[in-house]
Amino acid sequence: MIKYGIKIWTNNSQKIFEQTLNLFAKRQIDFVELYIHPAVTDHQKLKIFKKKVITIHATKYEDDFDIFKLTEKKVRLFNEQVIGTADFLKANLIVVHAGAGSKQAIFKNNLERIFDPRIVIENMPRISLDNKYFFGYSLDQLKWIKEYCKVDICLDIGHAIKSAASERVNYKDFLSNLLSILKPTYFHLSGGFYNNKRDEHLNLYEGNIDWSWIKNELNKISINKDIWLVFETPKTENDLENINYFKKLA
Repeated sequence: MIKYGIKIWTNNSQKIFEQTLNLFAKRQIDFVELYIHPAVTDHQKLKIFKKKVITIHATKYEDDFDIFKLTEKKVRLFNEQVIGTADFLKANLIVVHAGAGSKQAIFKNNLERIFDPRIVIENMPRISLDNKYFFGYSLDQLKWIKEYCKVDICLDIGHAIKSAASERVNYKDFLSNLLSILKPTYFHLSGGFYNNKRDEHLNLYEGNIDWSWIKNELNKISINKDIWLVFETPKTENDLENINYFKKLA
């Protein structure tokens, strides 16, 4: 079965929080992925999401958290904000970006410093928006993360398509390999252009990605197990529009 979710941020407005609760009430979404913005340190403002199905997205590179550059202060903040919020909301999954770097030993060591059994690592595009090189963009790197770091992969389909553009390979072939070898069950979806190497996060109906093909591949997986789709598309009213667009695809 496919579970449909949207992404919100801990620093979003109360209006967005209320809109999200309304989507839950109308059963138009199954869960929410909550991004931990470093400016928000009070869990109590999030108590309205208690008893809802919540997953957590850890603070990312653009907000000054990079697994390759951990300090004691950042480890402490990760435990207080990311793990603390996950515990407070009883989240069963924590998404962590693979970060910007290349040395496997540093990645593995730093992951152990923040390790929690709920962590899954999100694949990245090859090139960041500020021209850094991300880890976890290739099949070999992701296989290594899964096998040697003992964590599952959150497959960001948009990021994978950007990686395919960087490597000049067919994105459908690349995605097929990722799906068959990594066997992910948790996904991020956003629109874009498959020949653009840069992250975009457009609406699904923008760009030139074949979402009907992707939906068909995901449907195959969902026959035997639950899969979780997070729509990382422009906010806020567009969330439901993108979910309905995906559902109507042939």
